[in-house]
Amino acid sequence: MAKAQSDVNLFPYNTFKVSVKAKYFLEVNSPKDIPNENSLILGNGANILFTKDYDGLVIKNNLLGKKEIEKGVFEIASGESWIDFVNFAVDNGWAGLEKLSLIPGTIGGALVGNIGAYGQTFEDIFVSAKSGKEIFSKDQCKFGYRESAFKHELKNRFVESVTIKLSKNPDSKRIAQETAALRKSKLPDWTKIGTAGSFFKNPFVSQEKLADLLEEIPDLPHFSNKIPAGFLLERLGWKGKRIGNVATYDKHALIVINCGGATGQEILDFTKQMQADVKRAYDIDLEPEVNIISDTL
Repeated sequence: MAKAQSDVNLFPYNTFKVSVKAKYFLEVNSPKDIPNENSLILGNGANILFTKDYDGLVIKNNLLGKKEIEKGVFEIASGESWIDFVNFAVDNGWAGLEKLSLIPGTIGGALVGNIGAYGQTFEDIFVSAKSGKEIFSKDQCKFGYRESAFKHELKNRFVESVTIKLSKNPDSKRIAQETAALRKSKLPDWTKIGTAGSFFKNPFVSQEKLADLLEEIPDLPHFSNKIPAGFLLERLGWKGKRIGNVATYDKHALIVINCGGATGQEILDFTKQMQADVKRAYDIDLEPEVNIISDTL
C-alpha cells in the first residue's frame, strides 16, 4: 500500500496554477493503493478551484491502461489522459468523441463532468463505470448538462475504469483536427496559463424569459432555451477584463485566467463579480461549471 505524504503543495496538480497545500496527499498507481476513506480525487485538476489549503486527503489518480474488449468497446483506466485517448481513437478511425478533442483532463474527469462540446457529450458514448466490485450503468450515473452522480451522491467513489462504445467513421480524424484548431484559436494554452476553461455553465431560461431577453437583445444567440453565458458577459464588458492577478481571456469572456500569483480566493471573488453583473443586468443566475473546493468533503 502506498503511503500518503504530508503538507504537499498542489500547485502542479491543478490547471488554475493555484498554490495551496493538502494536509495529506497520496498518488494511486494501482487499484490496491486506493484507500478506503473519504478523499478528494484529482485527475489532471483541470476543472477545479482550490480556495484555501485542503484539510484532508487528496488522491492523485495515476491509473493507466486501455483495452478493446469487443469491437468498438473500450475499457479505459480512469487516470488516462482524455486528450491522449481521443487521439488514439481517431487515429484508428473511431468516432463519437472527435468533437471533444483537446479537452484537458482524464477519463475519470470526463465521466464526472459529463464533458461536452459542439453537439457531442461523454454520456453519448458511455456504457458503464467500475468502482471496486460495483458496476454503474448510465442510468445510475444520472448524467445531465455538465453533471453526473459522481459530482453529488457518488462523489467519494473512486472509479477505476470506464467503458465506452465507439463507431467507425473515416472522417473522425479530420473532424478532431478541425475541432482542436478551433479550440486553440479561441482558448488559452492551459499548460502555460492558469485556467480551468469555461468557468460557468450556459444558463437555461424559461420561454417567457427568453422572449423578454430577445426583445432587449434581438441578436441574442440561443439553442432552444440555453443562452451562451460568454455572450452576456462580453456584452457587459468582461472580455479581457483584469482585476489584480485575475482576468478573463482576451478572446473569450467565459474563460477566467490566473495572470500569475493569484490565490483561489481572488479567483473566486472575481467570478462572483461576474455573477453579480449578469444577475443585475439580466436577472440570470450563472452556475459555476468549475468544482469550487472551499472545505473538506
